Amino acid sequence: MTPAIFADLQHRHAEPHRAHHDWARISAMLAMAEEISHALSDKPAFILAILFHTAVFDRANPEAEAQSIRVLHRHLGRALPRHMLARAEALIHAVLRQEPPDTEDPGLRADAALLLDMDQAVLGETPARFAAFEAANRREYAHLPDDRYRAGRIAALQMLLWRDRIYHTDRFYLEREKQARRNIQAALDKLEGR
Repeated sequence: MTPAIFADLQHRHAEPHRAHHDWARISAMLAMAEEISHALSDKPAFILAILFHTAVFDRANPEAEAQSIRVLHRHLGRALPRHMLARAEALIHAVLRQEPPDTEDPGLRADAALLLDMDQAVLGETPARFAAFEAANRREYAHLPDDRYRAGRIAALQMLLWRDRIYHTDRFYLEREKQARRNIQAALDKLEGR
């Protein structure tokens, strides 16, 4: 990847409406990817998915996902093999839809599970870090009035608790599941005024 592409991604992730989905988050995900690189089926595609999955980010823009993928293709579409781009695109779709891809490829499924867990890692952080994330999340939804935000956030958090597992991989499940559930319940209690 050229310095110009890297600079463009950093510039995009510095937009003022990004309170959580910023370059610090991308850097943290890249560091996590390095720690688990031995477990990745396709590390280059995985890194591309991290770098580009929020290249375009705006909570009020339903086209942000498609636009992020277009940024990936515009920057690297001619430089990389088609199969690598397709794999990165599938991983981006998995993260933005918060569900593993429907595929027969076990390597892609495993990489998507790791990426999904990395994307949700903050849920299992310390209560202080989770509270900072919740506050940042609210700032990213500044276009919504409080009552609409509260109703939507309660529904989203409740759906997480209803899952059998928040984290797809054993690594993240063992490290973060219990804390994530405690954090989510505390956030629900606060949102519901309990």
